[in-house]
Amino acid sequence: MGGPARRNHAVPCLAAIAATFAAICAAAQLQPNAWTKVAESQTGERTGAVLLLAPGLKKMLLFGGSVKNAAYMQAFDPATRSWTDAATATPKARRGIHPHYQAVCDPKDDTLYCLHEGTLHTFDISTSEWTDRGRPPALEGMSWHATAIDPTSRRIVVVGADKRPGNIGWTRTAILDLASGTWSTLPLPDARVAREHGELVAAREALIDLIGHTRLAWYRDPKGTGTPAERNALATRCSELARTAAMRPWASQLGVIAAAIAGSDLLGALRAERALQREMELATEEQYPVPPSRRNSPLVFDPASKLFVLFGGDHEDYQMNDTWVLDLARQAWQRARPPKAPAPRAGHQLVALPASGRIALIGGYVASSNPDYRSRQWQPVGDRALWLYDAKANRWSAGTVADAPDTTGTFYGYSGQWYSAPAVAATEDDLLVLAAPAGRKRPSATWLLRFDPASLQTPADAGAEPNQRRYRTGRFLAEYCEAPHADDRLDLDALPANQWVKFPTPARNPAHGCRQRDWGTSIWDSANEQVLLWGGGHCVRSASTVLHFSPVSAKMVEGYDADEPYGYNGGGGFGSSLWNRPWVPVHGYNLYAYDPRCRLVLTATGYFYDPARMDWLRREPMERPFRFIWGHTVLETTPHGVLAWAQAAKGERTGLWLFDHEKGWTDLEPTAKLYSPYCDSEGMVYDSRRDRMLLGWGGGYAKKGDGSLTLFDFKTRSLQKTLPANAELGKLRNTREMVYLAHADCVLFGSTPYATSKAKDAKQYTVVYDCAKNRYLLLDAGATYYGHSSGWVYDAVRKLVYVLTHTGRAAALRLDPASVRFLEKPPADEEAPGLDM
Repeated sequence: MGGPARRNHAVPCLAAIAATFAAICAAAQLQPNAWTKVAESQTGERTGAVLLLAPGLKKMLLFGGSVKNAAYMQAFDPATRSWTDAATATPKARRGIHPHYQAVCDPKDDTLYCLHEGTLHTFDISTSEWTDRGRPPALEGMSWHATAIDPTSRRIVVVGADKRPGNIGWTRTAILDLASGTWSTLPLPDARVAREHGELVAAREALIDLIGHTRLAWYRDPKGTGTPAERNALATRCSELARTAAMRPWASQLGVIAAAIAGSDLLGALRAERALQREMELATEEQYPVPPSRRNSPLVFDPASKLFVLFGGDHEDYQMNDTWVLDLARQAWQRARPPKAPAPRAGHQLVALPASGRIALIGGYVASSNPDYRSRQWQPVGDRALWLYDAKANRWSAGTVADAPDTTGTFYGYSGQWYSAPAVAATEDDLLVLAAPAGRKRPSATWLLRFDPASLQTPADAGAEPNQRRYRTGRFLAEYCEAPHADDRLDLDALPANQWVKFPTPARNPAHGCRQRDWGTSIWDSANEQVLLWGGGHCVRSASTVLHFSPVSAKMVEGYDADEPYGYNGGGGFGSSLWNRPWVPVHGYNLYAYDPRCRLVLTATGYFYDPARMDWLRREPMERPFRFIWGHTVLETTPHGVLAWAQAAKGERTGLWLFDHEKGWTDLEPTAKLYSPYCDSEGMVYDSRRDRMLLGWGGGYAKKGDGSLTLFDFKTRSLQKTLPANAELGKLRNTREMVYLAHADCVLFGSTPYATSKAKDAKQYTVVYDCAKNRYLLLDAGATYYGHSSGWVYDAVRKLVYVLTHTGRAAALRLDPASVRFLEKPPADEEAPGLDM
């Protein structure tokens, strides 16, 4: 496939344009191809604003995002270089609209069209009125929209990631015809292309299965070779994959993988599998009839070629530098293949230059690989050149411009879900206007650039190979953990009784610095004997990746390269990544649980994670009968399935729902009223001897409970509140981490220890609930990990308790009922007697 077809559209002669520049620049006192600051502190404090040319006004309009100390909409007159207030009316949106890359102006009827999180807003320039147009059905299921308008045909094009399971990895293109007011979508490829692509995607998913199971066998085995049964199963997966038609081009690579598995070299097999995965991903994208999914990538209409142009963007685990063009007349996208292109980036701006027939690229960011705590997730691309794309010639070129300001945008909002792209626009005679926002030590400023193609200097070495990917490095990559490990582990069969023992620190631990897993709960995968931690959120990254820890090998791994929601407060744009992997919420406490019946992990938002595959399943989120509120939803594992404690979707009732993989959720309809949980405070655990749930009461946010527990009986559906004996010990500020030890018939509370005083060096005890005698006790088992980010789980096979923290530290406890001595209260001295079990 070559570059886009050439069209014989009239373009103003560059020589004629250049002849007028001397007079224009002298009158405006602008040096050609040099940025000039013409105003300061005129646009208030804005983040996320967009700048659009309104041809009817012969002015540019600045609006959107967050605004302080200025009118909501301001107008800039390029002729007088002055700002005036244009409108004070704001859109009817709870948090305002943030239309980066999603705002266009229809010059015929002087109307602005803006998308915000899938909702269409319009602004009538003549009446200064905003109107909410609702969510167009054509955009349902799309995320990270980018829009552009062909002002002649009056058609708006919207491109966004299509996260429906069959189309994950593709973009969808929707068109709004302003004349008729109707929406349409670009036709899907023909049946043959769709079938071949489906086969290739299925093969790629099977390869991901193979990689996950290979990693599972390698990392759980202290020697890294896996068991004979595991290697045989891997060999079978490999041979089945080799027999598929889609994998014929990679037969030799599969042979290398099979040989490594047969030779017990699982680490070598992993490296070969990962290389093949990257190769298949690129091959799959080559087969795409539409651009691959991305975020923070603008779309622009080029009036010279009548083409829509898309360049680069962020895949959340890498950035791209591919160029795509859309010809609406042919109803088709085409991957352009220029000889060179700008380096991979996202967060840039594309601006059409009508007089010269070029498209200007300005600014951009790339992801940072700095793993330090509170480190910034991105960094400027480091390239302040003015990049130009000639769509008719399919050629990128770089131009040196003087006094270039910093055009790097920023992420903002509670969870960094919005991006503030450079607010830049161009007049009809190619005058670029940049409304730079205020910084910590600089006021807002207005910059002008008079573009002169005849005198633009182009560096000889500018540009990079097109269609490249720029990945993060180090702890952000799954391969970071896939390295030889020393046999440094615990002998789980020889642990001392009734004493916490710390695991050796894993040789490769990705839970470091900004990648700590704060505010999360660990869960136990009983089928694969591993601890899982899906954490992040408040003050740390919230990538969708799950941390896997094997108590047997003391190794730790992740299933895929970390994606990035670019926020420090949990969550992320549109709830999930481009591949529909869910972002960690603000707090991940008890918002996911392992289902032993289907051997999958289920989140409270309806996503499924396969611990053996080490990846999320490509499914639509499951419908739920309860309301997901990250602070008031608790999920827990039971032999009956995952149990949810939450508020009903309708009304104010708090209830219990049981999940079945085939039937979905069933309302258990408890016989009594149930209080609402709070994620920092309440937890629950299954009591296997009595087939019941124990629901803790921590008093709510920053409060202490009264020591009471609530009991739910699965057979009778009855709810009963109980106040155990010795309740003073159970007046905990947090009952979130509750772990039931079946062999000892007791519950340990892992979130809040009992301390003899508030001193930092005060002795700490684990609070215990004796199920048979309905009383609280204390356990002195030595120091371990308590607090806001430790997850406690129970290994029923080995009769061990494990704790895993947000920084990847782990410990184990073997509680021996025959020798343990519990305490009724803290001892007055070292000789105080304990209480036998």
